[in-house]
Amino acid sequence: MNLRAVVEALIFASRGMTLKKLSHLLKVKEEELLQVIKEIEKDYLREEHGVELRKLGDVYRFYTKPQYAQFVMSVTSLRTVKLTSSQLEIVAAIILNGPLTIAAINEVRGKESSHLVRALHKAGVLTRKKKAGKYLYDLSRSFRDMIAIESVLGQEAEHTIIPSS
Repeated sequence: MNLRAVVEALIFASRGMTLKKLSHLLKVKEEELLQVIKEIEKDYLREEHGVELRKLGDVYRFYTKPQYAQFVMSVTSLRTVKLTSSQLEIVAAIILNGPLTIAAINEVRGKESSHLVRALHKAGVLTRKKKAGKYLYDLSRSFRDMIAIESVLGQEAEHTIIPSS
């Protein structure tokens, strides 16, 4: 097995992976994997590559180099989403607490938010899933990718606001 090729393929296909998860999947010590990752990072910094391997938080992921972003954006479906401060409050509440019902969002914000949640859902910022007869709203995968929030927060927030239900 070509360890470097496997590591590269896993990081690429998973759209980001932690060293711990790579170690678990491949049954290889983290120290050995770290050396392989450093080699990949160094190699992808060379001019002939349009992407680079970066670590944000605990996650290693391939990113388009800034000088090639305009070309990639012309063929991807990424859209620009402008959020109001009220919509940002909802996004922040979900980032900090995980999926929430509209009632929980209303409580966190202290005001009625269903119209904002519907607009965020329609814009592709939020997804909804029915659980126990109620809809839970969460950030969509594409929005999470766009803002790379897992990278910033390391999958979990330090502070959680728990609404009283």
